[in-house]
Amino acid sequence: MTETAIHQVLQRCIDEVLEKMFFVCPLGEAPAGEGAVTGPEVAARLMFEGQPSGSLTLRLTSTAARSIAADFLGEEPDTLPDRRIEEVVCEMANVICGSFLSRVESATTFRLATPRIVASSEDRIAPPGAIVHAVEISNGALSVMVNTERHTCQEPAESVF
Repeated sequence: MTETAIHQVLQRCIDEVLEKMFFVCPLGEAPAGEGAVTGPEVAARLMFEGQPSGSLTLRLTSTAARSIAADFLGEEPDTLPDRRIEEVVCEMANVICGSFLSRVESATTFRLATPRIVASSEDRIAPPGAIVHAVEISNGALSVMVNTERHTCQEPAESVF
């Protein structure tokens, strides 16, 4: 699968999970990279093992995270404790990751670690080969970065003969 095709799969997974599970309508693609989610944010990372192994990092503006969590839990945004918001963000990362991996590598079994909240400074810059997709939503922005291990063949050492 090409990098473009993988990016399209990630986009579809994000859009479907947002709409079907979290009742959020994506408004369109946002600029990917460091500037995708600006200002206060909530970020979660999920490691996975399989072929390939890697990680998924989800970032949401704090306003979007609070609103989505309140809607998802059926609670008022102003009374929602930060811990509950973080739990919903971790669940969103888990669902997006599972959806993405099952579409990209459907014949592979993956082991997903428990998602955890990470400092907003972690994983800010996408490493080479990472797939990043960012979307605007009504109350902020969201970005997802999938980074997988890439196995490369070693170049043979130059012969001295």
